[in-house]
Amino acid sequence: MKSFAVACVLVLATLFSASASAHDWLVVSGVAYHFERRDELRGNNPGIGWERPDDEIPLVYAAGYYKNSYEKDTFYAGAQWMPFSWGTPEGFNAQLGAFGGLASGYWTPVVVIPMLKLAYQRVGINIVALPTVREYTGYVAAQLRFSFN
Repeated sequence: MKSFAVACVLVLATLFSASASAHDWLVVSGVAYHFERRDELRGNNPGIGWERPDDEIPLVYAAGYYKNSYEKDTFYAGAQWMPFSWGTPEGFNAQLGAFGGLASGYWTPVVVIPMLKLAYQRVGINIVALPTVREYTGYVAAQLRFSFN
């Protein structure tokens, strides 16, 4: 728990060093469902992160920390490419794309993961899914998102 607290402080300090934009999102990690049911895998993956959409292109920059399913600390940074987007005048928005970047705590630091983002006004959810690759079991995971605007 101590490493989680230290990691959260470091991530927040880094992220808050740049002023918050009205489009920024605080991300709270989350939960994972693993396709292979193994006792050593965590389904609860606490963490915290930050997202900032690019106003010019369909990218969302993301960075953060979470305790992964293998009991390892994971620090991640990268971009979400979200080329498909749908929305309603009432404030519902859906985006489909992928996250690509670097993440510690896995057999490879380079990750590319399909992603679905759903939001209603200032609250949203990120959903990612990946099939089993090598010794790492496939999963579906979710993070909650909260907008600053």
